[in-house]
Amino acid sequence: MIRSSHYLALVINAAEEFLLNTTEVKRYPKSNERQKHYVYYYTDSTTCKRHAHQDNSPKGQTLAKVYALRAATKNKLKQYRVMWDTLYAFPCPKLNLPKLRKSRQAFITRELFDSLVPESNPREVDKSNPYNGINFRSKSEREIAEYLDGLGIAYKYEPRLRIMNTDIYPDFVCFIPELGIGFIIEHFGMMDSPKYLEHANKVIQSYLNCGFLPGIDILFTYERSNYPPRANYFESQINRMLDSLCAP
Repeated sequence: MIRSSHYLALVINAAEEFLLNTTEVKRYPKSNERQKHYVYYYTDSTTCKRHAHQDNSPKGQTLAKVYALRAATKNKLKQYRVMWDTLYAFPCPKLNLPKLRKSRQAFITRELFDSLVPESNPREVDKSNPYNGINFRSKSEREIAEYLDGLGIAYKYEPRLRIMNTDIYPDFVCFIPELGIGFIIEHFGMMDSPKYLEHANKVIQSYLNCGFLPGIDILFTYERSNYPPRANYFESQINRMLDSLCAP
């Protein structure tokens, strides 16, 4: 369940924006002797003329995709609204999405995110924690992935990211399409080891030297080998990051 009120408000407003800005497509079945077809149609808002196309035509296939996407968005919007009403006693705020997007700048753009290849780290995975077809290096990283999936946030695990002529492999590069920006999650799992702590400090400093801002561009999470993360630790940290990114 989404716990960040700002992120939940963002996805609600973005879903409403999508439905408002895309043409409403309807369909009705049309059968022949061999098989059942659908005819998709829409009404031109300018001419008020109805246009209909069968699903086996190029235009019909395009309309079928719009129809399916609008239907999926309507279902998600319904779930989001129920979630909001369950969590909060006040109405979901109306956001100025164009203004909010314009005010956000990030290292991780849509173009960059799309170009990243997941699981590019050449370092061998010592202890595999498989989930959703990915071999995560730790149970904690797997928990982060599970929570991101629950939020519906797209991510790529350990892609190669070239920053200032240096290749780095962030644990997670995430993307929020409603805002058009992404962020990194870097987890450090053995902070009680002096050698690992030295390595972690170097990694953190390298991100800072590149201009990444904690809480804006990157989220650092930690644990000690003899002290696993408390319940909901990753949930609370990620939601805090989302509140920071999505607040108007």
